[in-house]
Amino acid sequence: MFLLSKWYCDCVSDEGNAFVGYWARMRWGPLSIPYAAVLDKPRNRAAREQCVLRSCPPPTLRGDELRWDCRRLGVRARWRDHLPAISRVLLETAAGSITWRCHVPRARARIELAGAGQLSGLGYAELLTLSLKPWRLPFRQLRWGRFLSTEDALTWIEWDGEAPRQWVFHNGVELSGATVQSESVELPGDRGVLELRESVALREGRLAATALRPVPAAFLWLPAGIRKAHEVKWLARGTLTTGTRSSPGWAIHEVVRLR
Repeated sequence: MFLLSKWYCDCVSDEGNAFVGYWARMRWGPLSIPYAAVLDKPRNRAAREQCVLRSCPPPTLRGDELRWDCRRLGVRARWRDHLPAISRVLLETAAGSITWRCHVPRARARIELAGAGQLSGLGYAELLTLSLKPWRLPFRQLRWGRFLSTEDALTWIEWDGEAPRQWVFHNGVELSGATVQSESVELPGDRGVLELRESVALREGRLAATALRPVPAAFLWLPAGIRKAHEVKWLARGTLTTGTRSSPGWAIHEVVRLR
């Protein structure tokens, strides 16, 4: 039996200082691998990343607050007053499923990170659960992103491949027919266009050298095609413009190419 549970959470300050946190556990038969990591990107400085392969508590919801405390990484994080959660089963097959739960589409976040001080700003958090083995993922390329401003919360997921699919949520409303590109997301109707600029790479390279680097045991189990998959994750300024208003904020978005 295969099961992967992965939390992703972030925060970007008004000035553009960014924090990204990951918590994951992979179970595959007798194998169980815990993983946690933080990425700290100060404005105008290189990103710093650290990770551990030891168990630490996952993020937990308590009322209207999401908390994550990981002493091994020196992180204490809080997301408060968030928008209502969004949950979708992205895929359900006999071979397994993919469930996405966006517990925090947008919230006020406060991060305390040892050696980096404190960070406050708008933040986001989601939990992805997969019982489908990675080499059976039904796409060649994944585009994912989130844009937050004081007025807007926009999240997009797009699969390109044998079974192309798209999920886009704007302020809690699911939309169909959006156009997702590298530097823009055009929403249907009169909901506007998100333009991304001044993108800075937070992480780039093959998964074996980025997300999977701390998990050498995974190399023995995953097919070569998955190990060679390539990802790029960016931090970018964003502006969502409609016919009546303009909403500036920050976006974190990525492209993952599996094959």
